[in-house]
Amino acid sequence: MELKDGESAGNAENDVEIENPEKSEKAEILQSLDKSLGKSTEESPEAKNLRYFKTKKIRFGPIEYQIVTQNINGPCPLIALINALVLKGKLTIPSSYVVTSTNLLNLLTNVILARAPPENDEKLKETFEANLGDVMNIMETLVNGLDVNVKFSAVDTFEFTPALSLFDLVSVNLYHVWLPDPQFTVLYDLIRNLNYNELVEKMCGDQSTETELLRTFYDESISQITFHGLASLMERMKDGELAVVFHNNHFSTILKRRDEIFKLVSDEGLCDEPNIVWETFSSVDGDCIFVNGDFGNFKPITPPTTHPSPESFEKLQISDNSPIEQGIEAVEHTSAHHSAPVSPQHRAPAPPAPQTARAPPETSPTRNSGAGGKSCLIM
Repeated sequence: MELKDGESAGNAENDVEIENPEKSEKAEILQSLDKSLGKSTEESPEAKNLRYFKTKKIRFGPIEYQIVTQNINGPCPLIALINALVLKGKLTIPSSYVVTSTNLLNLLTNVILARAPPENDEKLKETFEANLGDVMNIMETLVNGLDVNVKFSAVDTFEFTPALSLFDLVSVNLYHVWLPDPQFTVLYDLIRNLNYNELVEKMCGDQSTETELLRTFYDESISQITFHGLASLMERMKDGELAVVFHNNHFSTILKRRDEIFKLVSDEGLCDEPNIVWETFSSVDGDCIFVNGDFGNFKPITPPTTHPSPESFEKLQISDNSPIEQGIEAVEHTSAHHSAPVSPQHRAPAPPAPQTARAPPETSPTRNSGAGGKSCLIM
C-alpha cells in the first residue's frame, strides 16, 4: 500500500486503497511506460534523491511568473528547461516558496503528454511514443545533470542522444556557444567537423602540430564560449525566442531581445532580490550586467538620507548665555585687567566639543561574483 503526500504511516495502516475507475489518460500512459521499462513504483531513485528548490517571483512583460532557483550543482538542465516553459506560458509553478524535484518532473511530464499527436496520425504517434519512451527513461536523472556532446559546426548541433529528444518534445531549442573562428582557417578546418569527444581523443594523440593547435583552442576556450560562438548565437536565435544554452558545463534559460541576449538569473542567493531578473550574455570573459524585469540596469536601493531641518539648525546654534560664551568673556575680562591667575578650583569649566550633524554615507554600486568565477557589473 502506497502512502500519499502528507499522509503518515500511522494513519494509513487502517486505510484500504480504493481503485479510481476514472484514471486519466496521462496516468495510464505513465503506468504502461513504467511497466515496459521495468520500473518499481515502491522505491524509485527519484524518491531517494528528492531535492527542494526555492522559487522566485519575477515580472516578464506585464505578467508575473514564479520561477525556480538553484543552489547546488546538478539540476541545472531541469531548472533551465522548466523556467523556459514557465516564461513561454506552457506551465505554472505553484505559488509556494519551495517546490520539490518530484513537482518539477511531474510538471514537465504533463507538458510532454499534452503535446501528444492526434490518434489518426499513426506515423507521428509512433515517433512520439518512441521518443517518449527514451525521455521517460532519463527523466529521473535530470536532477543529477545531463550529458551532451557538442558539435563544433554550429551553435545548435549536438550528437544525438535521448536527452535531445526531451528538448524536441517540448519545443525548446538547445544551443551552445563553442565554435572555432573561421578567420583562423587552419584551426577552423581541423575542428569544425568534430564533436567534443573526438576533440579530446585527438588532443591525447601523438605530439604534432595538429595536437598543439587543438590544445591551444581548448585552453583558450576552456569556458566553452568563443566570440564566433556568441555572434553565431545572435544570428541563429529569433527575436523574442526563449531557449536553453549550454556553456561552462551549465544550462541556462536565455532570451533574445532587440539584438541582445540575456540569461535568466536563477541563483538562489538572489532569490529575495526582485529587481535582478536577467543578466547580459555578451562577453566571453563572464562579465555581465544585471537588469530588472524591464531590462533596465539594476540599481541597488539605498536607504533614504535624512537632512537636518531649519529648526534643527537653530537648536545647534549657541545661545548668548551658554558656558562657552561665559568662558570667553571671563578670559577677556581677566586679560584686560592683568589680574592674578585664577586658582584651579575657580577656573571656568572647559567648553565641550562642538557637535556636528553628519549624514550617513550613501551606498555605492559594487561588483558581485557570480557562479563559476564570473564578475557581474552592477550599474
